[in-house]
Amino acid sequence: GHQWWWEIRYPSSGASTSNEVHIPAGEKMLVRLESIDVIHDFWVPELGRKIDLVPGHPNYIWLVAGKPGVYLGACAEFCGDQHANMRIRVVAEPEAEFRKWLDGQLVIPRTPTGGIAADGAKLFQTMACMNCHTIQGTAAAARVGPDLTHLADRATIGAGVLTNTPENLSKWLSNPQRYKQGSFMPNMKLSDSEVKSIVAYLEALDEQ
Repeated sequence: GHQWWWEIRYPSSGASTSNEVHIPAGEKMLVRLESIDVIHDFWVPELGRKIDLVPGHPNYIWLVAGKPGVYLGACAEFCGDQHANMRIRVVAEPEAEFRKWLDGQLVIPRTPTGGIAADGAKLFQTMACMNCHTIQGTAAAARVGPDLTHLADRATIGAGVLTNTPENLSKWLSNPQRYKQGSFMPNMKLSDSEVKSIVAYLEALDEQ
């Protein structure tokens, strides 16, 4: 748990994502819960009890979904300004679809070499973006904010505050504080052309 988003790691494969937990339907998953900052609480009502994430004291919970579907949850312990917008999605899939998704998370995308997406790649590497985020296969390897390698295949932006579309991603990059006031994603004062280039880059990563 982070203020105010979720980092999800799969130790056996090395895959990682943010704000969406993918699990195979019908299989019991042991989840280790940790907080990097303050006390959070993981709660997906249809799948189990609330459980705290306490800094320095890992907790564990069994997570199982009896059938495929999307199960919605949120942080259930007040953790700061954007506690109400620290949402989580658990996506339960048939085993084959889960394995396909997991394999996809391990794919290291090629950096675009032409067009507006290539411009976005250069901007991402030269601006402050890489000081907080990871994109696998590049020099960006920070974990202050979510890993953005496969951002385009997630359903939401900002831990649930916006549906993930190119239009909404543009809005988020233009002024994240408008949609999640108090979040640690600063307003980078990007020009319209810079926003378009970075959106094109992030969208292109999952097209390869």
